[in-house]
Amino acid sequence: MLDHSSEMLMLVDPVTLQIVLANAAASSALGYQAGKLKGLPITDIESALQDVFYWEDVRNGIHQEIHHQEDQYLSASGELMTVSKSIHRVQHEGQPLLLVQATLTQDVRKLQDVLAHTMSQLRATLESTGNGILVVDWQGKVNGMNRQFSRMWAIPDTLLETQDDQQILEFIAQSVHESALMKSRLNTIVENHRHASSQRQPRV
Repeated sequence: MLDHSSEMLMLVDPVTLQIVLANAAASSALGYQAGKLKGLPITDIESALQDVFYWEDVRNGIHQEIHHQEDQYLSASGELMTVSKSIHRVQHEGQPLLLVQATLTQDVRKLQDVLAHTMSQLRATLESTGNGILVVDWQGKVNGMNRQFSRMWAIPDTLLETQDDQQILEFIAQSVHESALMKSRLNTIVENHRHASSQRQPRV
């Protein structure tokens, strides 16, 4: 359901360009009372010239998807706010619609700042311990390792300098007796997390 997401979500009719459904996050961020976004033209929100051209193309049958594009949204009070938006084609109750997903850019930047601070603390923690530690994220990418780990596994500096996660993990895997088993377990963990994440995505 749309209201299960903290993102602004709006379903738009590609023929009329009217908002068919909007979640609570969209109403709140844009300053509208619940239900008041329904029936409004999407161009009342996305009113920049490039947006008007885009939605006119949509009306003419050209449905180009958009991924994480920065844009300006017009709120009910007339204030412009910067967002990062994506637009995808979806089916809702048998009707082809466009799903507009948007996040306030300031929220994204705030999250990035928090993440950068957390990673800085993590790097300091990694270097302060006497153990060798490797940090791998849920996409199977190397997020960090301390010097002790790179020394223990004799990872060449030339390989570390490439910052090629796959090559680094491949080097580590080839250094153990059951390299195929190690790679299989890592892939299983990553795939299980991706599946769990997909189940939490907003559905329409």
